[in-house]
Amino acid sequence: MKPTLVFLTHVLNNAIVDGFIPAAQALNHDVIVLTDHGHAHQQALANVRVHECDVFNPIAVIDLIAALNIEPQAVFSNSDHLQTCTALVADLLGLPAKSSKVCYHAKNKHWMRKRLESLGLPSIWSQTVRRTDPVRSEWPYPLVVKPTQGVASMDVVRIDTPAQLTQHLAQLDESQSVLLEEFMEGPLITLETLGNGKHLHTIGGFDVSLSSPPYFVETAAQWNGPHTRQWRTHMAHTLVQFGVGLGACHSEFIVTPRGPVLVEINYRSIGDNREFLLDQLVEQGWFKSILQTHLGQEIEVPRVKPRCAQIDYLVAPHAGTLRVAPRIENNAAVQYRAVKQQGETIQISHSNKDYIGVFTFQADSDSELQHLRTDTQNRNPWSVQ
Repeated sequence: MKPTLVFLTHVLNNAIVDGFIPAAQALNHDVIVLTDHGHAHQQALANVRVHECDVFNPIAVIDLIAALNIEPQAVFSNSDHLQTCTALVADLLGLPAKSSKVCYHAKNKHWMRKRLESLGLPSIWSQTVRRTDPVRSEWPYPLVVKPTQGVASMDVVRIDTPAQLTQHLAQLDESQSVLLEEFMEGPLITLETLGNGKHLHTIGGFDVSLSSPPYFVETAAQWNGPHTRQWRTHMAHTLVQFGVGLGACHSEFIVTPRGPVLVEINYRSIGDNREFLLDQLVEQGWFKSILQTHLGQEIEVPRVKPRCAQIDYLVAPHAGTLRVAPRIENNAAVQYRAVKQQGETIQISHSNKDYIGVFTFQADSDSELQHLRTDTQNRNPWSVQ
């Protein structure tokens, strides 16, 4: 009988369907998916056992695992929202587990700032507010307003004046709170790490391009760009001090005049198609290596291919219908993953929900990479009308 690996999932996600589950099966494990979106997962995963569950409730998860009479070798999630619950479940079952405290502090941006301050790590001014709280003119404008537990730049906006902030807060629900943060000027970079609970391996990172203010939509990501190469050791030190250990972690920093300062920690694999690029660049396989850490297996030091790579996101400029979409045959150098289909209606959210599709480019040199990007873009027009 094969050993079992339990996945906790929320919304249907390409990384789980096309990455982690095939990797688990390649590791010769039976897969069981527990989710609060059962129908969508059953349709996408015809040959995988899917069970409906309140995956935000660790007691409900443990009770269902007991009712199914299974003894999993690992409990794993790649959802931002489920890291704390997954850590609690894995720990209660005596399996390799992240620190639930670190998971919660990473997910909740208010507590992330508090933890950074308590550890003496670089941080910035921040303040949690509700709709009825007074707006102060002495706060360090411009500010960034964001949900305390948001993802993917959803509902994140730059605010330049007290009047703008007052207007923004008036749109909140009575019970809703948001985090105000001092706006940081500088390049956005990421760090991708993989840990076995004892040692944190630095895989690399991305220099990220953003849309124009007041929003923060990621438009491109250069693999191991100059800013990432300069600051990767510094960023890794911050993560170790914060408590990041087991499995994958995707963190974002702004390079300020005083060095990199954390924007957020996503204590799971990077997404938005960059996880599939990493699976090609990491010789042992990205998805497989992550699962092995959660299975308590020893992993080799990750070997990363010395390739130049870039992700380009096609971002809808306005609401409308996708009239013309790229058509391309994928190969080793250029790959395209459609997010929206031709004829699909698009509503603007100023987040990664506005992506039309994603181009991934790989080459042996930067000059070859840039030529590849330009040529591909010229040959693949697209339009939203």
